[in-house]
Amino acid sequence: MKQLFLVFGILFFSILKSSAQNTAGNDIRLAYEYYNNKDYDKAEVLFKKISEHTNAKVYFTYYLNCLIEQGKFDIAEKAVKKEIRKHKNNPSYYVDLGYVLKRQNRFEEAEKNYEKALKKTSINPVSIRTTASAFMQRREYEYAEKVYLKGRRNSSEDFRSELANLYAVQRKYDKMINEYLDWLEEFPRNLTIVQNRMQYFIDKDINEEFSGILRTELLKRIQKINSPIVFNRMLAWFYMQRKDFPQALVQEKAIDKRTNSSGKQILNLAETAKSNKDYQTAADAYQYVINKGKNKPFYIEANVGKLNTAYLKIISDEITSEEEMQTLEKDYIQTLKSLGISFNTIQSVIDLAYLKTFYLNKPKEAEELLNNALSLRGLDKRLAARCRIALGDVLIYENNLDYAALVYAKAEIDNKGNLLGDSAKLKKAKLAYYGQNFKWAKAQFDALKTSTSKPVANDALFYSVMIDENTEGDSLQEALKIYSKADLFVFRNKRDSALITLDSLLKIFSGHQITDEAYYLKAKIYTSQKKYTEAEKYYKKIISEYGYDILADRALFNLGLIYEEKLHNKEQAAEFYKRLMLEHPDSILVTEARRRFRKIREGIM
Repeated sequence: MKQLFLVFGILFFSILKSSAQNTAGNDIRLAYEYYNNKDYDKAEVLFKKISEHTNAKVYFTYYLNCLIEQGKFDIAEKAVKKEIRKHKNNPSYYVDLGYVLKRQNRFEEAEKNYEKALKKTSINPVSIRTTASAFMQRREYEYAEKVYLKGRRNSSEDFRSELANLYAVQRKYDKMINEYLDWLEEFPRNLTIVQNRMQYFIDKDINEEFSGILRTELLKRIQKINSPIVFNRMLAWFYMQRKDFPQALVQEKAIDKRTNSSGKQILNLAETAKSNKDYQTAADAYQYVINKGKNKPFYIEANVGKLNTAYLKIISDEITSEEEMQTLEKDYIQTLKSLGISFNTIQSVIDLAYLKTFYLNKPKEAEELLNNALSLRGLDKRLAARCRIALGDVLIYENNLDYAALVYAKAEIDNKGNLLGDSAKLKKAKLAYYGQNFKWAKAQFDALKTSTSKPVANDALFYSVMIDENTEGDSLQEALKIYSKADLFVFRNKRDSALITLDSLLKIFSGHQITDEAYYLKAKIYTSQKKYTEAEKYYKKIISEYGYDILADRALFNLGLIYEEKLHNKEQAAEFYKRLMLEHPDSILVTEARRRFRKIREGIM
């Protein structure tokens, strides 16, 4: 019987304890809710109760804030003094008292209490951080600084990170940067932490104030004798954030020479510069790695990358002379002869095949080249798919559409469920579209609209909508057939033939709903030919005549690009980006347009 009573007793007290904990938890949640809603009178009652029950400083601070917000300064002052008597060794209560007095304009008394808090703060790092945090909560940043500096003088810690954060709050960027860089000099392993913290301020740096100070300070430190290499790393990173790749390369070369490294970082820089269309810096970076010698681990990758950079200049129409193209062809042939056709040189094989086909009209040589690559023993499915997709493109150029379909299908089957498989399927769908089998092509495009590859999904959506719009009510689909023929000419890099075909389309089917697509394709061709005035004319026709249709947002965006990157008229570019954001807020291009608009506006302001 006694044991039974004992069991019931334990259960009864457990229930009581659980109930009390639930009640306390509800009180805390309710108190914060009142406080956040500025119901300070209700929050005051609860925080006072919780503070007395838990004796926790955080709840007392909220209770005190409630009193201050209601102007109950007498009660607040008495409450703080009571806590001071209870916690004589906790300087943060003197900070609270000083703040209460300051809110009453009793500045001299407030200063005396702040000085007491400073004096009573021990050299214990925990005490330093607690008191400094109390000052920061009350926005007394100068006193928080004094506390940290006292800790630096009298304890084993230097509080660099804390001081840097304090200076950041006050926008004292010069002091903040110096604290972080001193910290970095002492602990180079914290490079990533410092970079992450600096990144925030670089992103918010509208007037270039922060970036200018950081660059100046880094350059100053690098110029010192025996400067730590971590500052070169930091400066290289800084230039990369600003996409100043030539200056980043200078720093990476300095680092590479001091460390005698493999060149991996410079190779990474080359790839980044190339993806940002800074082809000259990319080529210089690749050449630096090549010059390290054939026995170095990234020699082949650098050769492949440098050739690819030159090929991309052709695609982007920076190189247009046949003589330069023939020179590049010889460079490819010589490099592949030296390095051999292997898994590591597949990119060069593919580039050369495209160069031979679409720019030098040598498709048979391209076919042979790609088939040799496909015959490599042990070639994995992904590399094989890349070669097959390129081979399919070459076959389309030769008008061998049936064989191209089989080649694309093989690449798709071998890569079901990955991006290469989707890319091959898109190529196959476009092939059907070029062959004017619009119904089957649309079914394939519809299936690809959910692809995880954004470019594939966007392309599929465009062609699906275009076919749908231009087959409805047109049983013969004559206009769409002419348009697809022009599109095929563009694919084959026969731009003049494409323009002639589009002019014919616009004449025969004047006012047809496919007109905006014809305008758009003409604008793209003229842009590739650097005839920007003509491109502008057709993009503006789309905007004025078809502002409601699917291509209007693309026309606005592309006009922005022309003005920003080709005509160097930032103001005009910003206007087109702004119109895109306002008139087509649901467009997939809005995010990029907003990023470019802000960048231009920051530069102008």
